[in-house]
Amino acid sequence: MASPSSTERGAGLGVRRPLLTAALAALVFLALLASASDALPWARGFDLDAHSWLVSHRSAALASVAAVITSTASSAFTAPLVFVVAAALTRGYLRARLVRAGLVLAVMLSAVLCRYGISELIARPRPPTADWVVQAGGLSFPSGHTSDGALAAGLIAWLVVRRFTGRVTTCVVWLLAAAYALLIAWTRVYLGVHWPTDVLGSLAFATAWLSGSLVLQRLEERETSI
Repeated sequence: MASPSSTERGAGLGVRRPLLTAALAALVFLALLASASDALPWARGFDLDAHSWLVSHRSAALASVAAVITSTASSAFTAPLVFVVAAALTRGYLRARLVRAGLVLAVMLSAVLCRYGISELIARPRPPTADWVVQAGGLSFPSGHTSDGALAAGLIAWLVVRRFTGRVTTCVVWLLAAAYALLIAWTRVYLGVHWPTDVLGSLAFATAWLSGSLVLQRLEERETSI
C-alpha cells in the first residue's frame, strides 16, 4: 500500500483541527441548551445573579455605547455585508465572485434559520422588559445578534486570511473577529435583553457552525486536488 502524499497528510491535519473544534463547541452548545430548558438549576441561578448584578451596576453612558455597538450585529446588516466582502475579496471574474459570495451567504443564512428553529423549539422567555435598554423581539435562547455577529465576523475573517496570507495577519484578523463576537455578546447581556447563557450558547453555536463549514470546505478542496 502506498504511503499518503504530503498533500493528503496536510489536508488531513487541516480537517482535524476544525473538526475537533466543531465537536467541542457542539458539546458546549448542547450543555447550554439544557440550561436554557431549565434542566440545570445552577445555570438558572447563575443567569439570575449575573443579570441582576449587571442591571444594578449599569451606566447610562456605557449603555448608550453598547446600544450603538449591538446594532451592527443585526442580520439585516451583517448578511449583506458578508455578501459584499465575499464578492470583493474573491479573485476572478464577476461570476466567480458572485458564486463565492452566494456560497458564503448561504452558510450564514442556513445558520440563521437553524438558530431560529432552535429558538422556537426551546421558547425561552427573555429577561423582564423593565430591565431592557433597547427593544428586542423574539425569544431569548440563543441570542440572534450574538450568533449573527459571530458568524459574520468569522466568515469575514476567513475571507480575509484566504486573500491576505501570513501568520501575523491571520492571528490579528482572527483575534479581531473573536473580540467583536465577545463584544456583541457583552452588549446583549449589558442591555438587559438576554441572559448570560443565551449569549454563551450563541458563541458556541456560531463556533460549531463555522468550524463545521470549514471542515466541509477543506474536504471539498482535498477532493478536487486528488
